[in-house]
Amino acid sequence: MTLHPDLLRALDPLRDAPEVSAVLCDVDGTLAPIVARPEDADLAPGAREALTALRGRMRLVGFVSGRAVGDAMDLVGLPGYAYAGNHGMETCHPGGSPALASGVVRHLPAIRDFARRWPAERVGDVGVRLEEKGATLSYHARGAADPGAAAALLAGLADDARAAGLTPRPGREVMEVRPGVRIDKGTAVRALLARSGARRAVYFGDDWTDVDGWRALGELRAEGVLEVAVAVAVESAEVPGEVSEQADHRVRGPEEVVLALRHLAAMPDAGQWA
Repeated sequence: MTLHPDLLRALDPLRDAPEVSAVLCDVDGTLAPIVARPEDADLAPGAREALTALRGRMRLVGFVSGRAVGDAMDLVGLPGYAYAGNHGMETCHPGGSPALASGVVRHLPAIRDFARRWPAERVGDVGVRLEEKGATLSYHARGAADPGAAAALLAGLADDARAAGLTPRPGREVMEVRPGVRIDKGTAVRALLARSGARRAVYFGDDWTDVDGWRALGELRAEGVLEVAVAVAVESAEVPGEVSEQADHRVRGPEEVVLALRHLAAMPDAGQWA
């Protein structure tokens, strides 16, 4: 398995100037293969090794996840890195503690009220699972016995979320319900990069929520904050083509993300993906 030469060329400016470069990754579907239950996820083989090598080279290595920031930290299993959880609602800078983004706290009662109206018992009747993440809620339909009924339920709760002043956001067989504030993976990318002072950055992602992160990179480049910005989509059978079209480059699954990380870390290819 090899990476496209165009992607390697796009990554080389970061590899050649690691002291001013940042590597940002989504987690589920990007570093960790998608599984039926989020709690069963784990990083792709070789990912932690490559990420550990990157930390010693790059100005910033960070993770931007839809999971609660604590859950993302547990899954990645690497302390001392930068993390953003709940699609930017929470951030944790290297050496710091998790904190809610500005404006989120006042919306927490509305999130709790919504969870009481759409509890696990109610959505479980059609095989949807509720994941309460403090600042946000995730309603997972993956594995539902009746996908049509599950999809109809997600559409109904999305309408109710909008009526309550909350923001529903669909993902890969999941509906996220978030506070009605302008916070997303793009604002998370801006927050992590601003603290780091990096001038070059790459962001790996696989879903509609990651498009916000790619857009932020493009905006930062247009503003002159970044001199190099690389958006990389992780393709799979579940990812709509419209998502990957928003990125500059594409890889096939978490295994190729690991190859890209190895390239950035200047690690020799051990041939484990051959």
